[in-house]
Amino acid sequence: MSVKIARIAALAIALISPQIALGAQSPASFIHSESSLQSRIKFPELRGDSVAMIRCAAQVQRSGKFENNVCFAQNAGDEVFIKAIYEAAKKARMNPAIIDGKSAAVYVQYRVEFTKAGDDQSVRILNNPGVEENVAAYGEDHIAPQRGLTAEKWQKVCPSRMRFLVLGKAHIAEDGSQSSISILTGGGPAITERCSEAIIETLSESRFTPAKADGEAVPSTFVEPFGS
Repeated sequence: MSVKIARIAALAIALISPQIALGAQSPASFIHSESSLQSRIKFPELRGDSVAMIRCAAQVQRSGKFENNVCFAQNAGDEVFIKAIYEAAKKARMNPAIIDGKSAAVYVQYRVEFTKAGDDQSVRILNNPGVEENVAAYGEDHIAPQRGLTAEKWQKVCPSRMRFLVLGKAHIAEDGSQSSISILTGGGPAITERCSEAIIETLSESRFTPAKADGEAVPSTFVEPFGS
């Protein structure tokens, strides 16, 4: 086959199969050989046995660095665990996500489980926020879909001084494509139609890494909180 014919064939394959042309997709991973989050978390000094599950979200940059890392307290005493996560995340790194064959900045939701029983202490990181239907389908250890960061138009449109919280929801297919995007109320005052449209537009313009279970891409439900 001549070089010219080979190039024409390659172009034809790319047009017929966009996924091949776009390249590989894989989520950001907490498994980092030198500076993983789990290895850097210092278990808080506590008296007595305890179990805590802390839900967090962060922007993970192309370098694997955590930015805008936020964890949520659900029970009394969670603050001590959240502090341990924040301190560890300052120097921790993730293996970056790959979207369309290139490293990409992504929005990652995760949970950290702290367990203390007698002298035994353990920390476990789950690469998902615990969305019920996903856990029911794929178990606690599945990897949730991750949204590639965009211009984040919603931040320019939605109110910055008014406290609000809504949930953006979408179905993410095995190839990372999104559909059935909707907005659910999460608390606080109602947002404007323009703000709602900006959030939907942000989600619809985003590229996603698909959820994974047992190493295979699977369809899933994606839920992301938006607020100020």
